[in-house]
Amino acid sequence: MKKFVSAACTGLVCLSMAACGSGASGSGAAGSDGGSGDSKKRITLAKENDVISMNTAYATDGFSFEMIAATVDGLEAMDKDGNVVPALAESYDISDDELTYTFHLRDANWSNGDPVTAGDFVFAWNETAKSPEAEYAYLFTQDGACIKNADEIVYDQKDTDLGIKAVDDKTLAVQLSKKCPYFLSLLTFPVFYPINQEFFEEQGDQYALTPDGLLACGPYVLTEWTKGQSLKLDKNQDYWDADNVAIDGMDVNIVPEVSTSALDFENGNTDWTKLNSTLVDKYKDNEAYDTFLEGYLWYLQFNMNNEYLKNDNLRKAIGTVVDRDNLVNNVLKDGSINIGGFVPQDFTTGPDGKDYRETADKFYTEVGEDGLKAAQEYWDKAKKELGVDKITLKMLYEPSDPSKPAAEFIQSEIQKLDGITIEMVSQEKENRIEKQKQGDFDIVLTRWGPDYADPTTYLNLMITGNAYNYGKYSSEEYDAKMKEAAEAETPEERWTLLQEAEKILMEDSPVVGIFQVGGASLKNPKVTGIEDHSFGVPYIYKNVKIEE
Repeated sequence: MKKFVSAACTGLVCLSMAACGSGASGSGAAGSDGGSGDSKKRITLAKENDVISMNTAYATDGFSFEMIAATVDGLEAMDKDGNVVPALAESYDISDDELTYTFHLRDANWSNGDPVTAGDFVFAWNETAKSPEAEYAYLFTQDGACIKNADEIVYDQKDTDLGIKAVDDKTLAVQLSKKCPYFLSLLTFPVFYPINQEFFEEQGDQYALTPDGLLACGPYVLTEWTKGQSLKLDKNQDYWDADNVAIDGMDVNIVPEVSTSALDFENGNTDWTKLNSTLVDKYKDNEAYDTFLEGYLWYLQFNMNNEYLKNDNLRKAIGTVVDRDNLVNNVLKDGSINIGGFVPQDFTTGPDGKDYRETADKFYTEVGEDGLKAAQEYWDKAKKELGVDKITLKMLYEPSDPSKPAAEFIQSEIQKLDGITIEMVSQEKENRIEKQKQGDFDIVLTRWGPDYADPTTYLNLMITGNAYNYGKYSSEEYDAKMKEAAEAETPEERWTLLQEAEKILMEDSPVVGIFQVGGASLKNPKVTGIEDHSFGVPYIYKNVKIEE
C-alpha cells in the first residue's frame, strides 16, 4: 500500500486595496461593493454566456464548470501550474496493484452546516452514472476514470453500483477496473464532485436551478442568479480553507457583446473580459491585455455516412487546403495556433518530460500555395474515385467568436478547390450540438475542451461507439491501437502507442484539427490569482487577490 499525505494548498493572503478606475459604479470593478459603504473586496467579471447548469451531473460548458468549482470542492484540485493538489481529501492511499484508491476526507461542511461525507461522493457518482441525460457520465467508464462497473452502468444500463464505497464518513474507497494514470487529475473535474443526498432529494426537480436550490462546500456561495443577466458569489465563511480566500466575493455580468464588456472595462466597471479577434489589435499594447494558450481544440468533423465524405481523399483535400497559419495570424489574431494534430500543444507531457506535440508527428502542415497544390491532388483523386466533377457540402457552425470568422475563412479556403461548394449552416451552440448528435451535418466546425491532462481525453473521442463520435468513424486498427495503449506495460510504451494511434487517426482523417484557441483578455492589473487552465475547469478563482 502506497500512502500519500499532503498539506492543504497554500492560499494567497488578503491585502488592502483601492478601487480600480475612476468609473467604478453599480456592481463595480475591484473595490467597493456597489457603493454600499461596506468596503467589500470584490471583483467583477464579464462573460458572454450564462451558466447552463449548476448541477454537477449535467453541466457541460466551461463557464458552468467555473461557477461549480467556485462553490464546490472535489477530492482534489489544481494549483496554478495545473498540478493536482489536495482539496476535500487531505490524503489518500493506493493499493500495490494501483486498482484501489482510499481517500481520507478532511473536516469540511456544506453551507447548511451538514458535514461533507464519503457518502456524498458515493451518491453523486452513482446518481450521475445512472442518468442517461448525464453527458459526462462516460468519464466514469474506461473512456475516463476506469471505475469498476461504470461501463456496465453507463453503456449497458446494468442495474448495479459503481465501485465506490463509504468505508465510514471520512473514508472513501474507489475501485478501478484497470490502471488509470490520470485518475487523480480527473478528480478535479466537476462531475466527480460530491452532492448532499438529503438536500438533493428535498429539492427534487428544483435542485440547482436557483441559489436556494444549491449548497456550497467551496470557496464561495452563489447568493444571486438572474438568468441571462448576472450572478453574485460571496465568500463562504464556513469553507474549510476560508483563511486563504482573500476576497469577499465576485460579481459576474452576462454581456453577449464583447465590445460592450471591453467598454465596461475601460470605464472601470469590469475587472476581466475576454476579447474577440476584432478587438485584439485595439488592445494588444494595453497594460491590461493578456493572452494564454487554451486547451480547446477547434476541428472539422466529417459525417462518415455522407456519400462523398466516405472518400478519404476528399477528406484529406479539405483538411489540407485550409491555410491554418493565415487563419490564426491574420484572422483570429488572439494567440491561437496551428497545432498539426488532434492533441493540443502545451497541454500534457510524456514520461520523458517533453510536451506531447514535441515528440508526436505533425499533420496538415502545408500552407499557402503548397497546401492548395497538395489539396488539389487529393481532390483530383477523389473526383475520379467518386465519379463526379462537382459536389455541394453543408458546413455546420455556430455564429460566435471564434467559430464564425474561422468558419467563413474555412469556407473560402475549401471553395478554392474547383467544383466544391460549401453551404453554411449557422446554429447557436446548443442547436449545433443537437444536430451533431442527430448526425444532421456533412461537415461541422466543432471544439473539444480537455477534461483531464492526458491525450486520451481527445483520442478516446474517436473510438468506435464513443458518445461524441458524431461522425460515426469506425476503425478496427485505431480501436486496437487504443486498446493496446490502455493495456501497455510501461508509461513509455503507452505514450508511443497513443502517438501511433493519433497517426492512424490523422491518416484516416475523420476529423482534422484546425486551430488551438488563444485566450485573449483584458485583466485589471491590480487583480491577481485568476488561474487559467488548459484542461478541466478553464478558470479557477479561489486564490484571487486585489493589490493596492
